[in-house]
Amino acid sequence: MMSKALAVFILTAWFIVVPVSVQSQTIDDYLAGAQREMDLWNHEEAIGFYDQALELDRTRPRVFFMRGTAKRETGDTEGALQDFDQALELNPGEPEYYYERGMLRYYVQDYQGAVYDFDDFLELIPSTEIILKLRGESKYQLEDYTGAVADYSEALEQGPDNPELYYLRAYARTEQEDWAGAIQDFTVVMDMPPLDGQFFDKRDTALLRRANVKLRSVDYEGAHADCDLAIERDGLDLEAHFIRGKARLAMERFREAVEDFDIVIERYPMPEAYHDRGTAKQGLGDDGGAESDFEQALELGE
Repeated sequence: MMSKALAVFILTAWFIVVPVSVQSQTIDDYLAGAQREMDLWNHEEAIGFYDQALELDRTRPRVFFMRGTAKRETGDTEGALQDFDQALELNPGEPEYYYERGMLRYYVQDYQGAVYDFDDFLELIPSTEIILKLRGESKYQLEDYTGAVADYSEALEQGPDNPELYYLRAYARTEQEDWAGAIQDFTVVMDMPPLDGQFFDKRDTALLRRANVKLRSVDYEGAHADCDLAIERDGLDLEAHFIRGKARLAMERFREAVEDFDIVIERYPMPEAYHDRGTAKQGLGDDGGAESDFEQALELGE
């Protein structure tokens, strides 16, 4: 049977030990636990640690920011944005916070919000190539092609050997109907190998993009020549046959146009190819074949 003195000792010890154990969990302990879980890609567990840290101290912007990154990885974009907002409210001078919030806003298609964040980043660190590129892409999505071209051009001042910047600027210039500028940029991409460690390699694609720009700018011979080159490299390049077919149709080379559209339709029967082949057949006097193609185009287009 336990003596009264022993019982008092155990009870006293319990009151002493338990509070010390609880109080030993400092904010740094929680943050260390959060970092450990982040390193293990256990984002839900990390969020739990950040929650506990913020219960002790809500004045640390970095904690809100890190919880926001964890929430982003779990798919909680709204929660992540709220945490990034709080981090920036506490420390509006941290460029990294604008970058991450801008990236997330871009991801959720809040392109104007992304532009605002990249603006703020560039106020703090001007002429940053990657941010200029991202802001240019956001402006492109907003159909601000002039702004996009300006950002890509400024980024190219920092990274003149980056083919992706030329490629993106070419697309924006195409939307501006700056045919000469777009053709020039696509030509640069065709001749420029990717940067070390860069997966971006659009040299072959740039050739067809240039062909399409030439087609739209009524340079049918130039578009035809680019497609010839693409087909020499890959005889089954359907896009090259499609663009060349359109160029041949515009030049009233109807029989050759039909041949190109035949190749496209055999592998990818799309409405526009049927319609254009029908137009070419009309040019050849094949009214029955033309009518059949026009009907097929309408059926596929429904």
